[in-house]
Amino acid sequence: MKSKLKLFKDLSDVIKITNQSDSLFFPLVVLKSLINASFPFVGFIYSALILDGFIDEIGKAAIMSYVYQMVILSAILLLSRTFVTFLCDQKTILIGLKLNSEISRKTLNLDYEQLESQEMKDKISRANQGVLFSGGIGNFIEVLGLSIENIISFIYALTLIVALFISVDLDNPDIITKIFNSPLIGLGIICLIIISILLNFKIIKKINQLHYDIYEENITANRLFLYLRDSAMDYKISKDVRLFHIDKLLSDKIRENCQNFGTSYGTIAKKAGKMNAKGGMLNNLVLYAAYTVIGIKAILGLISVGNVLLLVSAVTMFNTAIVQIVNYVTSAATQTKYLALYRQYLETDTKLYQGTLPVEKRDDGQYTFEFKNVTFHYPNNDDIILNNVSFKLTTGKKLAIVGPNGAGKTTFIKLLCRLYDPTDGVILLNGIDIKKYDYNEYIGLMSIVFQDFKLFSTTIRDNVKGGLIGDDDRILHHLDQAGFIDRIKKLPKGIDTYLYSDFGEQGVEISGGEAQKIAIARALYKDSPLVILDEPTSALDPISEYEIYTKFDKLVEQKTAIYISHRMSSCRFCDNIIVFSKGEIIQSGNHSELLRDAEGLYHSMWSAQAKYYNM
Repeated sequence: MKSKLKLFKDLSDVIKITNQSDSLFFPLVVLKSLINASFPFVGFIYSALILDGFIDEIGKAAIMSYVYQMVILSAILLLSRTFVTFLCDQKTILIGLKLNSEISRKTLNLDYEQLESQEMKDKISRANQGVLFSGGIGNFIEVLGLSIENIISFIYALTLIVALFISVDLDNPDIITKIFNSPLIGLGIICLIIISILLNFKIIKKINQLHYDIYEENITANRLFLYLRDSAMDYKISKDVRLFHIDKLLSDKIRENCQNFGTSYGTIAKKAGKMNAKGGMLNNLVLYAAYTVIGIKAILGLISVGNVLLLVSAVTMFNTAIVQIVNYVTSAATQTKYLALYRQYLETDTKLYQGTLPVEKRDDGQYTFEFKNVTFHYPNNDDIILNNVSFKLTTGKKLAIVGPNGAGKTTFIKLLCRLYDPTDGVILLNGIDIKKYDYNEYIGLMSIVFQDFKLFSTTIRDNVKGGLIGDDDRILHHLDQAGFIDRIKKLPKGIDTYLYSDFGEQGVEISGGEAQKIAIARALYKDSPLVILDEPTSALDPISEYEIYTKFDKLVEQKTAIYISHRMSSCRFCDNIIVFSKGEIIQSGNHSELLRDAEGLYHSMWSAQAKYYNM
């Protein structure tokens, strides 16, 4: 009972999602179902009337009247079906696109912490694959519409089959005629059909459950397959693929995945084939029994020739309708399971975006960020990344964060940006816990160029302005500041040039240094009071890195800047430097102060790299 109630709720929820996208879609599907179900019965009924009319010699005028009525009704239904089908097809495409885009929208609004978890990755995969396996909500509604269509056909057919129950008044009928004139014979046929359908229902339910179980077992495997497939088609890694023979690795893994899928679904196909064969044989035997009864009733004169045609058609439609109802309803129930995963993903709660307090708009641009006894470890991992860190940063200052790889520098910034929340302790902005602030207003205070920054296969203009309002003069100004203006002048379309060749031959490939300049221009264009460079130049040599940091320092001299590096090029012009080691701040001060501590880590790191800067 609980499972049925859950199924009904899931079904209702999916229909609600559809109605939210287009309130007319489901009613149109029901109307389409009614028209489709009515169309064949017009032919059945009028064909029987016309045939009996010829046999009974009712006259040409009466027969032609039936013909005209049949043609007019069929034409009305045909035109209506064409129009409604067109509307449904258009809405199915639009709803499918809209609802599929909701997965992307939801993903963009998830907490960063959630996106990095294996659980959420599987949840996203379930949502995407749920849509893929079900054919999408538009297809689900179509299946539901076919269920409704067959329910209406079932009602029509059952109404006509009542003729099997009607006894004809006869004088001195023999025993055979009495048997076939009894309403019990018709009731028996219908009972046989229903028994057959119930058995087929169990078969279809088992087959669908097999498919769903295999789907559940292969969630991660399917995600791996999509990753491998996309990697094989990603031209940006094609050099590594060729140089290190990764093509063989990818091919082998794709082949292995396909073989595993083939084995899983081959097993299902064999079981499903045997089950369907049994159900089909039983169903055909029942149909032949029904046709035999109708034929004998005709021979005995219990029904007219026209009614033979009508009853054979009605019984066939009755049986087909029940089979299809079972098939489509079971299919819809299974699709509902898939789409429930989609709905559950869209309903995933976030915790980082729940603050409501507006960030104070200060004319002087003074903001104070403070870490108070902050400890952090990543979810599902007890290794401490930051341990009891306390530090205060006031805007207008330049801060360098240095330390060896894995010391906790980038994690410090991720917490400051609220990509994660501290495990213990608190981070404050002007004395208030940053969790209380409206998330979008809070992150509006900072511009960041991460080590693994990304540019997108769109125009240079779009890459610089991001989601902000475009101002071409400002875009060009900041590209000039970042040192990219000479390259812009050489491009035929200027800032309208596409990066990379994903979308057309006109896209340009850029070097790592040029990409960094565009990323820096993007950070400048946002015009936030706090600017952070998180090792975006780690791939460059120390001298080039120093030149970029020196130029960038002049560009943001009126702002707060944080420079993160395991190298020391940014330290000379910073007001303060903090040194991380094993998740803790072990030193703090300016360049001269830290160098005086000959036993300190800063002195050791600077001495190891000094030859690159003392030139």
